[in-house]
Amino acid sequence: MARTFYIPPVLIIGSGASEQVGEESRKLGVEKALIVTDEVLLKLGTLDNIKRALSQAKIQFAIYSGVFTEPTVDFVQEGLKTYKENGCDFLLAVGGGSTIDTAKAIAIVVINTGSIEDYQGLNKIPRAGAPLIAIPTTSGTGSEATQVAIITDTKRDVKMLLISPFLVPQEAIIDPLLTLSMPRSLTAATGIDALTHAIEAYVSVKAQPMSDIFCLSAIELISGNLRQACSNGDDRQVREKTMLGALQAGIAFTNSSVALVHGMSRPIGAYFHVPHGVSKEV
Repeated sequence: MARTFYIPPVLIIGSGASEQVGEESRKLGVEKALIVTDEVLLKLGTLDNIKRALSQAKIQFAIYSGVFTEPTVDFVQEGLKTYKENGCDFLLAVGGGSTIDTAKAIAIVVINTGSIEDYQGLNKIPRAGAPLIAIPTTSGTGSEATQVAIITDTKRDVKMLLISPFLVPQEAIIDPLLTLSMPRSLTAATGIDALTHAIEAYVSVKAQPMSDIFCLSAIELISGNLRQACSNGDDRQVREKTMLGALQAGIAFTNSSVALVHGMSRPIGAYFHVPHGVSKEV
């Protein structure tokens, strides 16, 4: 049986990789980014080098920093408004899975008509969205490499699952230096999420030989380094291995599937507003 394997066309991995974002943006032929992020990262100065790199490459940018919880329909609508009002022509997501999923959804509704609720489900998105570069700052969801986005409809208390090849970012930049500011609790929660991705993808009935390779590598990297990352967050080598494992786990499950643990965690998060990674720690 033939199987399709999805992965971002460009992956740049390594310490300091995020400083290449200006050069990479120019390769896309774009002029102005909407940076989707959160206020905490702005205050910490996490985006300083990224903004500097964009300016040096003569790439203009506007910022939407309203992502303060797991992604919601309201965040998507607010981000879309900011994108249009500022004349942006691509998206740059800098943050965790919530930020990247929000940016994915904005990219889709920029090009496709209607609202993000119209695209809930499998392969409901008719056309590719605006270009998107994803720069994760956590080692968890793997959203920078997946064809999945989860957006909460707060009116219905439903976590909408969107799956489409059009949700895979054009580029993912993996810079472990951006994870150094993660507190221990967030390191643990996102790491458990990533480890769960890898394990579930490996035992899934939809597993395939290519996804298994990424699963096994991710399990080894995360299980061998997550405890150290929690106990000593300044260890750059451990951070790099954990982040690489999270990326590989994302690639694995988007080409296989997750399983019951994730199936149970979505309604828990929607009804009790438990962070995605924490729902898997119990």
